[in-house]
Amino acid sequence: MLRHEFLRTLHEVAQPRTYFEVGINDGRSLALSRVPTVAVDPAFKVVKELRCDLHMVRATSDDFFARKDPFEHLKGAKLDLAFIDGMHLFEFALRDFINAERHANPGTVVVFDDMLPRNVDEAARDRHTGGWTGDVYKIVPVLQRYRPDLVLALMDTSPTGVLVVLNLDPDNTVLSDKYDEIIKTYIQPDPQQVPDVLIQRGCAMTPDQVLEASFWPTFVAARDSGSWDDLRGLCADIDVTFRETPADPLTLAGWQPEPRAAAPRRAPAARAAVRPVAPRPATGPRSLPQRLIRSAVRQPGLRSAGKNVLNRLPHHWSRAIRKRVYRTLHKA
Repeated sequence: MLRHEFLRTLHEVAQPRTYFEVGINDGRSLALSRVPTVAVDPAFKVVKELRCDLHMVRATSDDFFARKDPFEHLKGAKLDLAFIDGMHLFEFALRDFINAERHANPGTVVVFDDMLPRNVDEAARDRHTGGWTGDVYKIVPVLQRYRPDLVLALMDTSPTGVLVVLNLDPDNTVLSDKYDEIIKTYIQPDPQQVPDVLIQRGCAMTPDQVLEASFWPTFVAARDSGSWDDLRGLCADIDVTFRETPADPLTLAGWQPEPRAAAPRRAPAARAAVRPVAPRPATGPRSLPQRLIRSAVRQPGLRSAGKNVLNRLPHHWSRAIRKRVYRTLHKA
């Protein structure tokens, strides 16, 4: 199941009354909301029709949460559903969760994107691939270790998995109190150390196992009535089910990357004298006309389609095209 298909069905079964999104991008996930919504992204470029009572903020999530009343648009209502898909770096995703939980309730559902990198290169902090998750997968072991009260369900969605989090507690300060310790422990230089169980996806559930679960009507009723004791009891039962469902239990509380120093950068090698070579006829990505490039980037639809094409090309072609576009747009 594709990520956006999962999110669409989750909106249906969780029936949120409010929605929050970090990382708008082109608006595909935001377009699924039909309720009062707040969304934040420093560089969004929406190409989808949006059909909700919406407040979009062009800012970083840190700047957004630093506001006196970031969710003023929701008129005092707490968050029912939040989707965190901002910067693909662990510390940003962790801060987004810490800040969002302060505006949540025990019935809030939080979804993290990019929890199942397909290989170590895709999980790098310094992007050098087409598809990129960054190191946000570390959210899984950190929440298991520091917040065992949370209910976690890792979903095997395409392309790079999502994590569903239940049983939030806006009064819990463990993550913010331990933030410096967590960052010092879990942020390590590339290449990243990714647990095999995440790459192999044995600890992930199929989306249908969560979306078709029988607890949703009871969950929604308890949330809407504010019956927090009933809801927490239900979450305890859900947690037992989620822990027993995957082929490999999600047990990463004891995992952490081995500390290591960043590799020293190599000094640039001296260039050897070479004879000038006659230029070859332009072929491949270097032959892209500058006029075509400049015209395409002005049209959001073409730009989005172009990114999708690039992600399917071999890495060396994709990288060469991206460099060509960058040089064209930044040419003096």
